[in-house]
This record gives sequence, C-alpha cells and structure tokens, in this order.
Amino acid sequence: MKKLDFVLLIDDDEADNEFHLEAIKSSEISLKTEIITHPEKALIYFQKCFGQADNTQYPVPDLVFLDINMPALNGFETLDELRKIPDPYDRKKGMIIMMLTGSTSLLDSTRAENYADMISGYYVKPLTSTLFLKIVQTHFLEASLVKKQNVNLL
Repeated sequence: MKKLDFVLLIDDDEADNEFHLEAIKSSEISLKTEIITHPEKALIYFQKCFGQADNTQYPVPDLVFLDINMPALNGFETLDELRKIPDPYDRKKGMIIMMLTGSTSLLDSTRAENYADMISGYYVKPLTSTLFLKIVQTHFLEASLVKKQNVNLL
C-alpha cells in the first residue's frame, strides 16, 4: 500500500497556504507538507527531483495542489513547463496533481480538461480537511486504513 509521505502546495497566496496547511496537518495523514509560492521555483524543484539519480534531497511529492491564478506563470503554464521537464527515472507517474483554485470560471474548468493526462482533479478553494481526506482516500489509501484511523468521510 502506498503511503502518503509528501504533499506540495504551489500557490502564491499566503493566507490560502496557511489555511490549506492546517487542513492537511489536521488529517494526520501527510508526513511532510511543503509550500512553494512561486511556480518558477516549483519547476526548478521538479527538475531536481526528476533529474537526479539520488533524489533523497528532492523527493517526488505524492500529491501536488496547484493554483491557477499566479503571477509570472499561471497553473496551466506551469503544467506546460512541467510537461517539458525530462524524467529519465520515470518519476512523474508517481505524482498526483490537483488543480486547487479560487477561480470559479467555466473557462478555467473547461481548460483544465485539456490537462487530463496530468491532473487528477479540479477543486475550488478552500481545501478543507474533509476534501483532503476524500482525495487521499480516493488516490492513496485503502478504505480499511481510513477506517482504522477513525476518519469519517462523507
């Protein structure tokens, strides 16, 4: 069974990051959560975690939450650049990416469909502990483990 070791938030909004970090921590399921506020820095991180034979210093996140509306590179542009990063050790496939955005625009949700090969979900902020647990249950945990942890999902 896959263990949820590392969650990465890519979002420029500090207040959202604090709220989302608390939602993730309260679940007690993620061992490590990191925040990157600039998509350019996230892309540098991904280059290191995909490109180095020994990636212990730059582990591949199990789960990434990516905002759409950010300066310099938006979430879609970030995905376009992520797609270009070489992955000689075939690590991208072990990473689940969720769009997590404040955008309620139908154009953004429709555009996200063009990235179905890269993203596993599209959610409007905020990330609540209930939503986080639902995502984890769907993509990472066996139902028996969730029950053992007394996590009650909708």
